Amino acid sequence: MKKTLLTLLSLFSLIVATNIAFAGETITEGSLEGAFSSWGKPSLSGDWKIIEEGGKHFIELADNFKAKKGPDVKIFLSPTEASNIDGDNAAKGSVFIKQISNFNGKSRIEIPAGIDVSQFNSLVFHCEEYSKLWGVSSL
Repeated sequence: MKKTLLTLLSLFSLIVATNIAFAGETITEGSLEGAFSSWGKPSLSGDWKIIEEGGKHFIELADNFKAKKGPDVKIFLSPTEASNIDGDNAAKGSVFIKQISNFNGKSRIEIPAGIDVSQFNSLVFHCEEYSKLWGVSSL
């Protein structure tokens, strides 16, 4: 019985240590603000963070992430301050990260290698096809 308990405790300790080792370091985090409202609901809401893990960077959208569905909604990192971004300039000077397909809930998006996150000021969700800003957050 003691041997089984010690084995289980050792296994539990290994699992906890492994999860901590791969949790990644949070670089920045925030909340998204919708740029427009549709039928009383914001175009975008939810929390996010950028983490570094194993030499890679990821945008993690939280469980509370919600976005209005659109045909061409993309994530960008922008050097422009969030308060100065609109539908006409959202993609100018920005780096494309990914077109979203998951409009609700938690997801993890890898930032392409070679992108220096510290060079950007905003996380932008933008429908490029119609030049419609979905939402933005300061980094």
